[in-house]
Amino acid sequence: MAEDPINQRAFAEDVAAAAAAGGEQGFAMPPGGGGPGSPDFKMPSADEIWKLVESMDGISDEERAELRDSIYNPKPPSPDDFLKQYGHPGHSSREYIIFFVMIALILLVFALFGFKLYKSLTEKELKKQEKLKSKQQKKSKKSN
Repeated sequence: MAEDPINQRAFAEDVAAAAAAGGEQGFAMPPGGGGPGSPDFKMPSADEIWKLVESMDGISDEERAELRDSIYNPKPPSPDDFLKQYGHPGHSSREYIIFFVMIALILLVFALFGFKLYKSLTEKELKKQEKLKSKQQKKSKKSN
């Protein structure tokens, strides 16, 4: 659409027309007004909702029965419903164990490489000192 100025112009005209027609309602309101924020809004009754549910085609009889129960006998949500729907909040102890094992393995690898580096550096230092000693001994032999 960025390459098509005709569609961009048509889109801009549509937006301008909707903004002019919408007035204070904005774009989120239904075309005839009467949305949840307006004073004319009336919540549909349970019977009206049930008629809409009955007119739906892709719903099985079991789902209709469930919807009928929830429309005519609403119950307040319980904490158990929340847990069934969204799972347990927080993390399980198994996840914590896996996390700590991974951290321990990473620390172990760093410790291993650190130890090898320390060992290598100390060996190089010892060789350097031995070489310096042997040079000093050769020098002292030559001077004698």
